[in-house]
Amino acid sequence: MYRLTHLQSLWTHCHDYFQIWYVSKGSFTHKVYDQSYEISQGDIFVVSPYTLHSVNVSSGQEIEIYGCEFMPAFINEKLEHMPVGHAIFDMAFVEYFLRRDTNAHFKISLEKGTEVTVRNVMKDMLTEYEGRSPFFQLSLKAYLLVLLSILVRQVNGKLIKAGFEKSEKYKEIMTKVVDYIHNHYQEDLKLNTLCGVSNLSKSTFCILFKEWTGKTFNRYLTDYRILQAKYMLKQPELSVTDVCYSTGFNELSYFCRIFKKYTGIPPTDFRKQAID
Repeated sequence: MYRLTHLQSLWTHCHDYFQIWYVSKGSFTHKVYDQSYEISQGDIFVVSPYTLHSVNVSSGQEIEIYGCEFMPAFINEKLEHMPVGHAIFDMAFVEYFLRRDTNAHFKISLEKGTEVTVRNVMKDMLTEYEGRSPFFQLSLKAYLLVLLSILVRQVNGKLIKAGFEKSEKYKEIMTKVVDYIHNHYQEDLKLNTLCGVSNLSKSTFCILFKEWTGKTFNRYLTDYRILQAKYMLKQPELSVTDVCYSTGFNELSYFCRIFKKYTGIPPTDFRKQAID
């Protein structure tokens, strides 16, 4: 946790932790991949691990930013290696911000009442962090989960209201499908296989899966494979070819092309940045 009152422009970079900035004063341009966002007072954004981004600040800006940075393992130690088994509860707090099919969290303009709540939560977090009283880490985690819940609700308000009943109806089936993908992503997964797992027709499955995850089956599978590849590339003992075949791509040139398309850089460059 920190509070910034001075900010210089930052070159394009990435990091292996989550970063949250709430702007209580001033403005700047936040560029994520190839899209720019004008961030000003009352805005907040969440940057997930290994996201390429930069900051451009005009000279003479009066700035106040409350910042929070945390490793995924701070939410739950099991997230350190991104398990592929059954879903765990705490994953729900960060999985939205790991999705590449949405960019809503790169700029969240807070409603007035929500902004006051967010500001107070982050101020309390900063006080806890600087005071470092006994068990302050537990208090910080509790505040962080509250903050993430507020932000997810802020960007998904309409979806939450409209889709809650339908989501509950198919929750067990879709959870089973997602668990199956997480356990078998290294294999040559086909749509027909998942239809069999869910006992749904192809058309019904495609509609429900898109509503449940926000992605098509192919997009979700590719995103998950890329996510696993990112973590494997951090392991020096594994070659890029090893990572390719371990994540179900089965063709090195295709893996390199898709990895660059999804992350903006080739897997060899990603590995160098991650290890350095």
